[in-house]
Amino acid sequence: MVQMAIFSQFTIQSGKADLILLVVIALGLQPEISKLDNVIFSLFAGVLIGFISAEPFWIVVIVYMFALFFSLFLRERLPQIPILTMFFCSIVFMTLHILIQAVYYQFLGLRIDFQTSFQNLILPSLMINIIATLPIFLVVSEVRRIVFPSLEEL
Repeated sequence: MVQMAIFSQFTIQSGKADLILLVVIALGLQPEISKLDNVIFSLFAGVLIGFISAEPFWIVVIVYMFALFFSLFLRERLPQIPILTMFFCSIVFMTLHILIQAVYYQFLGLRIDFQTSFQNLILPSLMINIIATLPIFLVVSEVRRIVFPSLEEL
């Protein structure tokens, strides 16, 4: 759990990297990986992070599954530009994830101002995730090439 042990220490204000979400999106954009494998990995990752982290279990699973299905949808529609699709999906779903968390905590009675959460949590988290998006995509692409070699490489 590199995300929990190492990358949780890299913060800008209160923003943190969500590497597992980035891996889920990157796996969804890989053409050789089946949809069933992606769904299984996304469910496993969502359940694992949901039980380990302090946020509610169902929020993580729902956001990871929506991120996967959206990246699978964009993989079919935009197959020529996976890196831009990765950036777009990571920005959209990181923002969605944090906004759902903020709304949930407001329902619990915590007073979280939208402007404060936007400045101290959403923007720093987006910046960290945008920085991590390209390396995560390249690593996942290389692992996919090793695990699922094409006919030309054999």
